[in-house]
Amino acid sequence: MAENDKGHGFMDIIKDGLGFISQIITASIIPPIAESAEVVMKNIEERIIRIEKRILRKLTSFVILGVGILFLIFALLFFLIEYIGWSHTAAFFSIGITIFVIGLLIKLKESDNESSR
Repeated sequence: MAENDKGHGFMDIIKDGLGFISQIITASIIPPIAESAEVVMKNIEERIIRIEKRILRKLTSFVILGVGILFLIFALLFFLIEYIGWSHTAAFFSIGITIFVIGLLIKLKESDNESSR
């Protein structure tokens, strides 16, 4: 019975030794990985914030540009109606055709840029 306890004790010593080695390896590997993952996450968050700010600036400029264009269209409409004496129908039609043609030209320019890439 004593021999069985010695053999069993030896196996426990080996298990404990291997467990200790794995704990040392884990303690030396995991913290640097966690720190580098933290640095990467912080870098990603900073980039996301920069992208959000850039999108917000572009969106704001497009809204301001859109309001300006809207006022110019109304100014052109009232100019055509009051000073040139066109009917409401002719004024709306001419402005609509002009905006439609400008939109088509912009769309063609975008498709040319995409095809050249």
